[in-house]
Amino acid sequence: MSEPKESGGSLPEHARWTLEGRLVEASNVVLRMADVSSLAAVPDDPSELPDDAARAVFKPVAGERPLADFPRGTLAHREVAASLVCAALGWDHVPETRWFEDDLGEGSLQRWVGPLVPTEQAHVALLDEEEFVSQQGSVHPIAAFEGEEGPLVLVHTDTPALRRIAVFDTVTNNADRKGSHLIETPEALFAIDNGLTFHTDDKLRTVLWGFAGDPLEEPIEAALRRLVAARGELTQGLAPLLTPAEIKALHARTDALLEAGTFPDPPEERYGLPWPPL
Repeated sequence: MSEPKESGGSLPEHARWTLEGRLVEASNVVLRMADVSSLAAVPDDPSELPDDAARAVFKPVAGERPLADFPRGTLAHREVAASLVCAALGWDHVPETRWFEDDLGEGSLQRWVGPLVPTEQAHVALLDEEEFVSQQGSVHPIAAFEGEEGPLVLVHTDTPALRRIAVFDTVTNNADRKGSHLIETPEALFAIDNGLTFHTDDKLRTVLWGFAGDPLEEPIEAALRRLVAARGELTQGLAPLLTPAEIKALHARTDALLEAGTFPDPPEERYGLPWPPL
């Protein structure tokens, strides 16, 4: 697939979606769709689709591979639920995501916000010793790994947007926050791939542990209070997507985070990083 221009704004309300191609690097079936509502006819060759057409990512339920710790056929529901929680916090870090059904099946449809930023601009990186020393004080070290050419240090930057995403991942209990799931665009820093979320057990696995123990800033606490205030309406919106126990656990995590007033510490009883981290 060719790389389209950045897709800004929101998902078109009356789009006519056609399949453009599959993102083959994904572990589940992930399809890129293009809005062809402005075209008189859909071209036979997807490469002839206009660059300025709106794009979206479709994750069909039928394309989800079974997992040991998440119920089968629920990841697309969790993608939509994550977008509702992010919006209730008052943040825009999850691209607009809707439930979608057509001839390809049912699943989540999310506004396309690619491409990934170049590695040297990424918020999460693996640095060799020389690079790490040169950036000490400006990045948070998370873990050390042995690379093919020597030791590597996993680090992440420190920005208000990244702190907000770390909090969002805490309340949604994200079990797979990799560095490649963070996409920087002129609009915002986006957090994609939110399917492994909302488990009732503590599953938080993230590359953003560098904030552990830091006090929650007032804007973040205000967002968490908004989430609490919206609890009734949010519970109704989440009811078709999550189980009652999962919704209850979400509210409990929000309350616990507000009460603690600090970013959580990494777990001691289990491995707290996703693999691979990037």
